[in-house]
Amino acid sequence: MNPTSQIPTLSFEENEDHPVFGTLVEQILHLLNSRLVFSDIIIHQNSPLMLRQPKGLVAVTDSPITREELEEFFEVVEPSWAERIADRAFDRSIDLHTARIRANCFTFQGKKRLGCVIRRFPKEPLRLKDLGMEPDAQALAEFRSGLVLIIGDTCQGKSTTIASILDDINKRRSGHIITIEDPVETLIPQRNCIITQREVGMDGDVESYYLGALDALRERPDVIAIGEIRDAQTAQEALALAESGPLVLATLHARSTEMGLQKMLRLLGNSEAQSQALAHALRAVLCQALLPSLDANCYHLATECLTASPDVARLVESGDLSGLRDYLNSGKAYGSYTMNSSLQRMLANRQISLEDARNATTDRIGLSHLE
Repeated sequence: MNPTSQIPTLSFEENEDHPVFGTLVEQILHLLNSRLVFSDIIIHQNSPLMLRQPKGLVAVTDSPITREELEEFFEVVEPSWAERIADRAFDRSIDLHTARIRANCFTFQGKKRLGCVIRRFPKEPLRLKDLGMEPDAQALAEFRSGLVLIIGDTCQGKSTTIASILDDINKRRSGHIITIEDPVETLIPQRNCIITQREVGMDGDVESYYLGALDALRERPDVIAIGEIRDAQTAQEALALAESGPLVLATLHARSTEMGLQKMLRLLGNSEAQSQALAHALRAVLCQALLPSLDANCYHLATECLTASPDVARLVESGDLSGLRDYLNSGKAYGSYTMNSSLQRMLANRQISLEDARNATTDRIGLSHLE
């Protein structure tokens, strides 16, 4: 370990005899199948393996990973890795025996060193109840048409939520589910539905989210999941798909329900016609955040759900999204609830800290009244 580093190292008991002398793939597999709680494995050439845990970063051992070990791992992830990494970082999702991962591989320090960040996914989607979803949020799987937006910052479990909603639909009814992902993360098994999971990228099934969405309508879908709305073209096509009959689920990076809808309207061009179209097509907005537990041994999911109603449609159509917070707090919003109600329950159960609740809330003033 770098003598100047202040990142702690796992104790022998926590480490469960980590195989220091195994290949890098073997070490990664050991971590993925261990009882350790973490969201990511971070690997830097000439540094020890690092884990991102609820309490922060921790080194697995003091043994640094060599360039040769990383090159061997990259060969498993992508045989053409040297060509790919010469241009920029690349993502790959692969199955490593008992685990499925997404690896983002890159160079740094002027291409002198190699690095990788690994995110693990469930082999199969988790049940919505097991994610910690409220009953109103679980009901999102019952929609058969329109647009459902899953909103939150990066790395807040939005893709995991969509996979669980899709699998709930997969269990309940027959149809064709199409996903457009970058890359394909959790594999959804065929149950009552045909599942088509398309990967975005140079070596994928389609070049962009927009083109995947454009293709989707010709593929007779009942449900379409768009991994992320990044640009105006994708936003417009997602809305057009939702207006044409199928249920469309899409993620959007935003801090709150209001900011997510503001971003969607901005991408749509802030025109009166597009505001009316969004108001008509919108079924629900789910905003979510992952918070570390008080004992730092797991994460808890906090959510806010806005289910469409005539009042919501009027606010979206007029562009007056500031009124949504009063609507959510009114207690008259059927099928809806606030992030603060979710956080307040966790605080009462001593599951999370007040500081983390303040960082996650979509309504700081409202939360301060509850403290």
